[in-house]
Amino acid sequence: MRSVWPILKREYLSRVRSKAFWISTALVPLLIFAMTIVPSLLAARSKDAPEPIHVVDLAGGFAPVVREILAAADRPPSSAPIEVVEAAGRPADQVRTEYNALADEGKIQGYYLIDREILERGDQVVYRARNPGAIMSDSDGNSLVARAIRTHRLEKLGLSGEAVDLAVRPIRFDVLRATNDPKKEGGGVAAFLMSFMMVFFIYFTLIIYGIYVMRGVLEEKSNRIVEVIVSSVRPFHLMMGKIVGIGLVGLTQIAIWVAFAAVMTAPQLAMALSIGADRLPRISGPSLFFLPIYYVLGYFLFATIYAGIGSMFNSEEDAQQLMGVANIFLIAPMVLLLPVMKNPDGTMSTLLSLFPFFSPILMYLRIGIQTPPAWQIGLSIAIMLATIMLMIWVVAKIYRVGILMYGKKPTIPEILRWLRYT
Repeated sequence: MRSVWPILKREYLSRVRSKAFWISTALVPLLIFAMTIVPSLLAARSKDAPEPIHVVDLAGGFAPVVREILAAADRPPSSAPIEVVEAAGRPADQVRTEYNALADEGKIQGYYLIDREILERGDQVVYRARNPGAIMSDSDGNSLVARAIRTHRLEKLGLSGEAVDLAVRPIRFDVLRATNDPKKEGGGVAAFLMSFMMVFFIYFTLIIYGIYVMRGVLEEKSNRIVEVIVSSVRPFHLMMGKIVGIGLVGLTQIAIWVAFAAVMTAPQLAMALSIGADRLPRISGPSLFFLPIYYVLGYFLFATIYAGIGSMFNSEEDAQQLMGVANIFLIAPMVLLLPVMKNPDGTMSTLLSLFPFFSPILMYLRIGIQTPPAWQIGLSIAIMLATIMLMIWVVAKIYRVGILMYGKKPTIPEILRWLRYT
């Protein structure tokens, strides 16, 4: 440990004190802020009101129903205004020509033509717009018109008032775990999505910080700094100091992001708690407990591999091909997420999640959606620990020789010879 500590300290302090660290640390929350808050601020400060959408009643008697639905609707402030126009008795082709011209001139965003056939038996309504793609970002007009059509049909059948409101009221769904213990019901879909986000967090950070380790080795090797360093410390201690030091840099960066997120979301969280804490999405206790365990084990497993790859080559371009092979072990479990989610307790899911290179993602996913038996979790951790020890032993042999090798790319037979060196 005495030999590892100076390397660890150097790796940590040199990176944390660098401008690149603070720039990259600041960019992530700034990008999230720009993608989530800035668009809403721009929309709120926009002086120009969006052009209206017209609902044209060609049948007669439909316009009052639409107005009633609009009056009761709770629409977002940024939604385009919807105006109802009565045009009963006018030819549909003439009205269409008129409104096409209004849309072309930019006076309206688009329009719905509702005739008697649509109201009586139609199952498709056409929305004609100046920009058809805009309906993807503001689609509540479709739902309002559909609700108005259903209300109109029910009124024609003799229903009215509260009966119609009850019939057309949207039905919401939630998903809870089937258990007799209310504390284990979980937070439904929201809790599952939070676990899913944690899986992606593990995936991206393992790739990012694993590549940082490889680049750190390549940088020292290309600058010939390593020749001076290994004269005072063993290559194994150099490798472990670099892996742990960069890992601590990653944890520092993550801690800063978490603190920033906590500060930014504190007012909204306090407001949500005052409304009702039971409505907040919750992540399960096992998911929180095992997140750092699988993250740290996954980091050591892949950082060791990336350190070995960096020691074999002289530039990142030369290491790209072998780095792609290492990345496959992170990409493959992401491809297998859906099969595991559909049957988390199946034989295939169990075997895949016990494979050490897949465990940080797939076993953690299973813990989040349907906690597997404790023996499976313990076995996966034990297999990962054994694999990490094996990879450290193998990669240390490669690292010891490769860190001082320059010139041509090593071949497979040469790498195998490095493993036989004592």
